[in-house]
Amino acid sequence: MAISTAIEKSIKIAAHCVVRNEEKWIWYSLMSVIDYVDEILVWDTGSTDKTVDIIKTLFSPKIRYKQINQVDAKSFTLAHQAMLEETKSDWVLIVDGDEIWPEEAISRTISAIKDGNSQVEYLVSKYLNLVGDVYHYQDPLASHYRIGNYYGNFTIRAVNLSLVPGIHFGNPYGSEGFFDSNNVPIQNRKPAKSILITRPYLHTSHLRRSSQDKLVMQRGRKYKHELGISLHSNFTYPKCFYLPKPQLVSSPWKKRNLIFTLNALWQTPLKYLYRRML
Repeated sequence: MAISTAIEKSIKIAAHCVVRNEEKWIWYSLMSVIDYVDEILVWDTGSTDKTVDIIKTLFSPKIRYKQINQVDAKSFTLAHQAMLEETKSDWVLIVDGDEIWPEEAISRTISAIKDGNSQVEYLVSKYLNLVGDVYHYQDPLASHYRIGNYYGNFTIRAVNLSLVPGIHFGNPYGSEGFFDSNNVPIQNRKPAKSILITRPYLHTSHLRRSSQDKLVMQRGRKYKHELGISLHSNFTYPKCFYLPKPQLVSSPWKKRNLIFTLNALWQTPLKYLYRRML
């Protein structure tokens, strides 16, 4: 027990968050992980909404905030690489401004990192794409990501920086990821050394994220009109949804309106058929 505890305490975890115009969800995103990591690097790339003001309401010494220039698809990846070069921790956890972790999902992630298994190179995380509001999620067949043997709503969010040789961030925004010294994507390294986290985090990419969404790279095409699948009545939402929050922060509980629903009513059947034909 003493040896296990010593191993756990020696492992340091840094979270990385590159943002622009994320005023609706950034507070929840950061609050959902802040108690579980040793530091959070938050780099803003030119927000024109309330994102920066909201970040500054978090007075935690764990947050290392920096303002950098606006980024395009290529420089977005360079920003993540610069973050890696400034990070001295053993593991990095990628936390985008539209990703919110329920307590069980983040606690299982941290436990997988700190259980003393030094051979694990990365964790595969499951997620739910919310549509319309926080009460509905997108048909899983809409996702086409492949991570090893996993296909759909899966991604790599935690990487062991102390184990993968030459670990670096590569590829432009949209296809970005972690690579080793031979430019092999870490999920393609042989043999694969990963753990699957089955408890999903919430992804709000398909919801409204800011009053200034139109100014953000590729943001417009991400907003979706779909009826979605209702979350179970016993679904455990992130703890941060219930915490007292600054006045600048919007409530997460706002339901989709009539106009959204009417648009979703005719778009959803078409998308349903298209996905199953594929």
